[in-house]
Amino acid sequence: MIIAENKQKKVVSSHDFDSVSCTIDAEDMRYVASLLRNNYSNTQLAVIREISANALDANLEANSKRKIEVSLPTRMQSNFCVRDFGGGLSKEDVFGLYSKYGKSTKRQSNNYIGAFGIGKFAPLSYGENFTCVSYHGGFKTSYNIFVNEEDDTKIVELHQEPSSEPTGLCIEVAISDSDIEKFRDTCQKFFKFFPEKDMPKFLGVESNFIEKQKILLSSKKDDWFFLESTNTRYYGYGNSSRSHVIMGRVSYPLDPNAIDVKNYVKDDRQINIIESLLQESNFYLRVPLGCVKLHHSREALEYNKPTQKFIVQLMLEVVQEIQAIAKEKLADSADLFQAKANYAKIINSMPDSLQRAFRNSFEWNGIKIDSFGFSRPYGMTDDLVLTQTEKVSDRDARNGFKVKSHKVANINCRDNVIFLVQDIESSHGNNLRARTLFNQDSDLEVIYFIHAKTDTAQSVIDNEWNFNLIDDSHIKYCSNVAKEKPQIGVRKGSGSRANIPLFEMKDDKGGYGYRNIDYWSNVADDISALQSQKNPKGLVNGKYIYVPIKNYKIDHKSLDLNAVYKKASGIRKLAQDKSQEKSFRLFGVRSGDVSKLDKSLWVSFFDFYADFAKTYLKLNLKSAKTSYGSIIASKDSELHTLMNEVRYDIGAIFNNNNVKLDSLGEDHLMVQSKQKYNTIIHDNESPTCRAYIAYLLANGHQDWVDFNFNGSFSAKQMKKDINAIISTYPMLTYVGSSVNNYRGNRKVYQQIIDYIQMVDKN
Repeated sequence: MIIAENKQKKVVSSHDFDSVSCTIDAEDMRYVASLLRNNYSNTQLAVIREISANALDANLEANSKRKIEVSLPTRMQSNFCVRDFGGGLSKEDVFGLYSKYGKSTKRQSNNYIGAFGIGKFAPLSYGENFTCVSYHGGFKTSYNIFVNEEDDTKIVELHQEPSSEPTGLCIEVAISDSDIEKFRDTCQKFFKFFPEKDMPKFLGVESNFIEKQKILLSSKKDDWFFLESTNTRYYGYGNSSRSHVIMGRVSYPLDPNAIDVKNYVKDDRQINIIESLLQESNFYLRVPLGCVKLHHSREALEYNKPTQKFIVQLMLEVVQEIQAIAKEKLADSADLFQAKANYAKIINSMPDSLQRAFRNSFEWNGIKIDSFGFSRPYGMTDDLVLTQTEKVSDRDARNGFKVKSHKVANINCRDNVIFLVQDIESSHGNNLRARTLFNQDSDLEVIYFIHAKTDTAQSVIDNEWNFNLIDDSHIKYCSNVAKEKPQIGVRKGSGSRANIPLFEMKDDKGGYGYRNIDYWSNVADDISALQSQKNPKGLVNGKYIYVPIKNYKIDHKSLDLNAVYKKASGIRKLAQDKSQEKSFRLFGVRSGDVSKLDKSLWVSFFDFYADFAKTYLKLNLKSAKTSYGSIIASKDSELHTLMNEVRYDIGAIFNNNNVKLDSLGEDHLMVQSKQKYNTIIHDNESPTCRAYIAYLLANGHQDWVDFNFNGSFSAKQMKKDINAIISTYPMLTYVGSSVNNYRGNRKVYQQIIDYIQMVDKN
């Protein structure tokens, strides 16, 4: 709460005009009170927020050391209750202070959350009454607070008895059965940012009811942070393009359109970062009480000039910290090439939320780093020629690879890349020069040829790209690189297996595994030592499992590093305890060395995964057949269209368990079709089976899948059956479209069965 400023306004009048002070007549208070009671867009959140805030304020005012207690509604006990351990209220306080709309004792301090004097009536926005129990002066007194037929707010004393309970208030709100889960969910989201000292004691819930927030990045003072979560909804606010302010433990979404950053910041780069942050749903600002102004509903901020200015100033501090962090991350880069390569690694490892915030914040040696490499200026295609040359594996080609080249507009700085400056006139023989470099460095993947044909182009390289800041290890010159000379008559050997380097994929890479190397650990033993172990660990059926890698990445047409990691983890989770599959080791072998492996001792992970998938599917045959049927159905466009057409009529009957179709007999067309509709078209039985089948289908195992699971479902027959239902029982398309509106009318459900049986008889 911002303390209201008591400004002395001096109004100068040129004439002695008549005047009057504006007030509210007694007969209009009923209407005003109704407006104040019902000014919340999310009544469930309002109940939780306002009652809890008042409870925390009461504890603070009384210097209570006990936590407030929150009881969540259940099927057995449907009240939402908040108990504080403040001073409680006397009858005079309840009938006096508590009964007044807008009356508050907290406006002269920013230590309290509430100060508007209307939050105490928030439960009346949800229901027509609630209970206030006051423990005060050795008595327990219960009051009913309600809205009568005339729309007046009333407080009635219900009961009083002696009590030795600690002083304080307990607010009890009756919750509808249909809202119980919503209240639990809203509570979890509302309290998730509360510090431990203010976190309520929750009664009747699991110990981990409030999940600890996973912070991706935060400031040293913890006044801003990025959440790891990607959830874009926060109790009642579904706008995914909003950051948040946390004040008084409560999170409020920021409206980016309500803050005019340009009024307070002149630097374009800083403006861009701030505007990006304002639209980042996982970014949170933590501000002290009273720093920003709240709407009287306390559901949102009021964006007056002081509030805007404060937020932007705080954002500027965030920007400065982010820029400092970004600068620090590139500080160890040896040269400009490495700075850009590190920028690429850092940016690519970040979630989208951090990428947007950091993208324009990096700096190295006073140079802004905002790209992975260098881009040729527009209109200089003929002046500055850039050629990307790649090494492509080909066993039939010389030295096992061929060279491919094509013109590009950008050159990128990353591992296993080198710049080759064409300092000679002709480009003839450049591919042979590339082959020389590829032969010298087996890890080298891409060479960028750079040819400046004009002085203007050379100026771009020298002055705009700052090539003088790139170390010689990343730049070579054509004049110093010899063309490869083919070796004639030399037999290519298989090579020694003893020197093949091995890597082992970690069971738990920890964190996000931003870098490819984070997934791997080095294997100390060479392949010969590994294969000669007396009691080797991690084998399956007597074989080691490997996956081909290049630069720590998986060398596969469709599976990346993280996909293989997840698939390996999935096998270990599903495998039986103490089985070989439970504890298998996955080795990474460089693609160029795979041919050197003894295939009697090694099996590829992709073959191993396919074999495991087949075994699992056979053990879960029913679910596998259902999943395969679902896959077949999803690929039939005609069936898909038909299912959409009957979704709200025939489908509604299938999905309504009150319509006892089973009474027609298990062989009836309606019963058989219902089973296929619910288990095939809406397959949720086994996502694992579906994933394994999809993998097998995509990787050359169609025949095996067809042999084992075909015949379980026919899209053609399903279309025939649905059309037969439509033509045989035409009234179902009319009745079915409104069957869900007949809740509780058992006669209608039975009449559907009667109609089907009548048609069958005829």
